[in-house]
Amino acid sequence: MKIRKITAVLLAGLVMALGLSSCGSNSKSETPTSVIVWHYYNGAQQQIFDELVQEFNETVGAEQNIVVDSQNQGTISELTDKVLKAIHGEIGADEVPDVFAAYADTAYEIDQLDMAADLSSYLSQEEMDQYVASYLEEGRFSDDGDLKIFPVAKSTELLMLNNTAWQEFSSATGIDASSLSTWEGIAKAAEEYYNWTDAQTPDVPDDGKVFFGRDAFANYIIIGSKQLGTELFQVSGGKVNLQVNAEVMRKLWDNFYVPYINGYYGAYGRFRSDDMKTGDLVAMVCASSGATYFPAEVTSEDGTSYPIEGSVYPLPNFEGTDNAMAVQQGAGMVVTKSNEIKEKAAVTFLKWFTAPEQNVRFAMSSGYLPVTYEGNSQSAIDQAIKESGQPVSDIVRSSLDIGVTMTQDYTFYTSKAFKNGFDARNIVEYSMMDQANADLEQIQNLMSQGSSRADAVARYNTDENFENWLNSFETALNQAIDK
Repeated sequence: MKIRKITAVLLAGLVMALGLSSCGSNSKSETPTSVIVWHYYNGAQQQIFDELVQEFNETVGAEQNIVVDSQNQGTISELTDKVLKAIHGEIGADEVPDVFAAYADTAYEIDQLDMAADLSSYLSQEEMDQYVASYLEEGRFSDDGDLKIFPVAKSTELLMLNNTAWQEFSSATGIDASSLSTWEGIAKAAEEYYNWTDAQTPDVPDDGKVFFGRDAFANYIIIGSKQLGTELFQVSGGKVNLQVNAEVMRKLWDNFYVPYINGYYGAYGRFRSDDMKTGDLVAMVCASSGATYFPAEVTSEDGTSYPIEGSVYPLPNFEGTDNAMAVQQGAGMVVTKSNEIKEKAAVTFLKWFTAPEQNVRFAMSSGYLPVTYEGNSQSAIDQAIKESGQPVSDIVRSSLDIGVTMTQDYTFYTSKAFKNGFDARNIVEYSMMDQANADLEQIQNLMSQGSSRADAVARYNTDENFENWLNSFETALNQAIDK
């Protein structure tokens, strides 16, 4: 009997020891939670993002058994196309990623397919209060508080200048930087620049140079309309009310289409930073994140190069408006609906990445703006630059400083997402620009046949031309929204 008791105790001890050993073994060999992130960052943006992902994997990820795999999917358009193909299960498509970068229109479409995870349950109210409120609001498509887009990096638009060319022009004409604060001032400065350069070759008429160009033309229309008192896409509960105000549109037309067909504005390369590199523009409006692409030198058609200095200004606004406005843009991250373990792991990474210590470092290298209130401060940026020990270009630093200031002094706006919003925005992006380019081509044909620029432009700068465009613009938007 005694022997049986001793044997039982020994067996129990052996089982317990084996059990503990087995548990310890499982803990060490447990498969980590893998989080695949699709993004569109490139150049310096991709480099810093990949560095931060590696840092997460070696620290918090290692502690919590999470491994993040960041994968570049080309441009944002290419990424969006791949995501939609994956979600719809098209033949040859990749598996749906756990996290992917998306603008609101795409996120809304994914949410309508019930494939976007609600992130609000993984964030406390205290945590949410740390983020810029409008950035979080962009990721909410209903009034129930669900959060479908996690803000990771934002940008706005800035005016960037070839200061070397500007100083020569300003000294010769007396045009000063105050003209750069309004769209009307930009148009007048561009006309003066055209006339000044045209006068330098008196034997060759009408060969003045272009002054200004801009990226993301839809922002000019959408933000301009809003600032002038009309919200182009008024969205409530996913339903959109289109508001095309003829008076507002005429002001937008007069301050872009008219300078464009006169040769004061232009667009040549894929982005306006490309045009700055070739010296085809002196000034441009681009995303604040575009600061990393601002050229240090201009390369002319004959292959000669010369260094330039850049300068940065806040986005111009219309004269007589009380509220300075700029776009709020920059894709956030959507977490694909899966299970609590996978979703929580994804949010753990996103919270870490957007903490000021990491997010400001990303902003400093990429030109994006941090997404928390704490990160949007000069002191946070100064601290990050000091700790990094890495040089930051003057143009990037100026972009960050002005961008941070604009978060306080400007109203940032972005249209709420709605069905077919992507198609509607494309119409806003291309309608006036396509009209301007088509008319400019005809003007240039007339000039090649001996007409003066003024006479050729007069044929197209008419009330009738504007009204025809406006009707086609509104019709196309209604068709896109209603389809």
